[in-house]
Amino acid sequence: MIKTTQTFGLLSMATVSLVTACAQQSGSDSAVIEVTEVTAETPTKKVTLGPAISTIKPGASVTFSHSDVKSAAVGENGSVEITVNEGYPSGTLTLEATGGDGLEVFGANRVVELGMSDATTHAWRIDFQPQSDGVHYINVQATARPDDGVFETRAYAVRVNAGDWASAKAAAAKPMEMLDNDTPAVMLEAQETIEER
Repeated sequence: MIKTTQTFGLLSMATVSLVTACAQQSGSDSAVIEVTEVTAETPTKKVTLGPAISTIKPGASVTFSHSDVKSAAVGENGSVEITVNEGYPSGTLTLEATGGDGLEVFGANRVVELGMSDATTHAWRIDFQPQSDGVHYINVQATARPDDGVFETRAYAVRVNAGDWASAKAAAAKPMEMLDNDTPAVMLEAQETIEER
């Protein structure tokens, strides 16, 4: 029994040596398994995995955040501050804001062109005016043109509550109806044409 334990301990130490050698060859690979504890007396080992591998969303290296948007009455002017973070060493960033149905975006800042340098943070003010009650969106399109000439885009939206937005939202919602099997469903109008061949 003692001979088996010593053999298993030696095999464990040999395995640790191989894993360590592989880890040194791969450099800073975060998926390498790091062995933190192995002894000749204990045939068990504690293994810690590196950080999870994550993927990056395709598109421009641009992120957005915005200030709280206060509800505005129909015809009343409002504004929102958007913070834009870009991750480029140089180039040009074009930002364009448009209003969805029932929302007008106005002013000189609807379209801005900014210089990108060393992952800068930019502040951008957008002025708007609701044209009708309801929930509306300011649509933002960012186009990054790094100096290498390849452009990338990223989209963002800011919610604007206008006037009596809760009532308008409820009125626009389709009513739920119960089917024969007691399943709730939204009934939509449709027209079906069947042609004989």
